[in-house]
Amino acid sequence: MGPKADIDRLELKLFEIVSNHGYKWEVKWKNLSPRWLRLYIELVDELFVHLTNYEVRYRQAFRDRSFVYVPDPDEPPASILDVEFKMCFQFLKHAFGIKFLPPAVGNFDKVVIRLDNHSSQKHKKQLTDLAEKLPTILTRTDLEIDCSHVCSKRLMRIQICDVMAGAAGSYGNRMHEKRAPGQRGMGTYQKCRYILAKHIYAKLHSLNNLTRGKSAFNWFESTGMDGSQKNLLSHKMRIWKFIPSNYMIDKGWQNDHLDAQGNYIRPDIVAPQILEKDEF
Repeated sequence: MGPKADIDRLELKLFEIVSNHGYKWEVKWKNLSPRWLRLYIELVDELFVHLTNYEVRYRQAFRDRSFVYVPDPDEPPASILDVEFKMCFQFLKHAFGIKFLPPAVGNFDKVVIRLDNHSSQKHKKQLTDLAEKLPTILTRTDLEIDCSHVCSKRLMRIQICDVMAGAAGSYGNRMHEKRAPGQRGMGTYQKCRYILAKHIYAKLHSLNNLTRGKSAFNWFESTGMDGSQKNLLSHKMRIWKFIPSNYMIDKGWQNDHLDAQGNYIRPDIVAPQILEKDEF
């Protein structure tokens, strides 16, 4: 997220790096290989140059599988895709701090939202319609939302977000510790993915320290607001862990229930602990 001039500058720089390397494929986490590790590191470094020096901000959301959604029996049943698109709307509504943008200059300011394409026309239309109602929902009628779905191959900034999210998923799920039968040590693809994920973690940690003065950084917990909701907009980098309003906990995903390589063994569903009012 950022002013058009800063986003355009980032887009151009990322494209130039890809062109200079002669890379012909889409930049995605699944396309990372040892041959292109240096390219991917350069792209990540360029993103952080813009996060540090320009008005560019980064937001990342994820679901923790240990929080198992419990549907409301009074609501119509929802598919996995329904839930995913509802989460995407909540991400747009809350994570970027659109509500706290400065007052419009003139009649209104335009907020342009570009989303990766999807095969479900129904869900795409629902999400676009809801996104374009955000000015009313957020009581910011001085804003106008232009929301559309585009092919990620057209926008380098969508591609680099895929790399960032892929690194978080790989690192958080300890993919570098997985071993095939008879395998000793990390494979070449595991190693290059581990190197890039650690590099991204170090960059996020450094940015968090530089911009928020925080010595610690947790890639897998929601970023605090430092006492003000306006930081939903102003923070350079924010992480959001979605937790359903109604849920049970599957302790099978917790580290002490996984095997030595971090693999899920079996569910262990328990009710969430309810804290007393005087606990914290």
